[in-house]
Amino acid sequence: MFGTAGVISILGIGSYFDIRWKRIPTALLGAGTIWAILCVILQVLQKGAGEAMMAAFLSVLPGVGLLLLSLLTEKKVGSGDGLILILLGLFEGVERAVPVFCLGLFLQSLLAVGLLIFKKADKQTCIPFLPFLLISRLLILFLTSGVGNYMVFI
Repeated sequence: MFGTAGVISILGIGSYFDIRWKRIPTALLGAGTIWAILCVILQVLQKGAGEAMMAAFLSVLPGVGLLLLSLLTEKKVGSGDGLILILLGLFEGVERAVPVFCLGLFLQSLLAVGLLIFKKADKQTCIPFLPFLLISRLLILFLTSGVGNYMVFI
């Protein structure tokens, strides 16, 4: 796909800022947006406007859903996470964005449950989400590559 390197780069840089300051830099979102627009333009040139625009529309739906959840929960879910998920969808399509999102939620929930069990956190503890998106994207990349498939059978 067009954006695997871009997605991993944005998730890696964004994870650092999300862990350290619980914020995602506007410059990172802006650079990602420009890159995503170029990817969509390239897809329009390759596939035609109708098919590419429908694919782009579908690919932003998970991120838009997360942005709506951010508004409904009064920012308990970060809006930056939704914006990054929109970029993830534009780079790699909905068929890759949804599994990365679901696996990221699962991994984050495992950590949250573990922290609650060991009394290292409470209901109000804020856990950054981008590192889990990065880990899930790398896991999916590894498991869908030839090396990952070979390692599963060992």
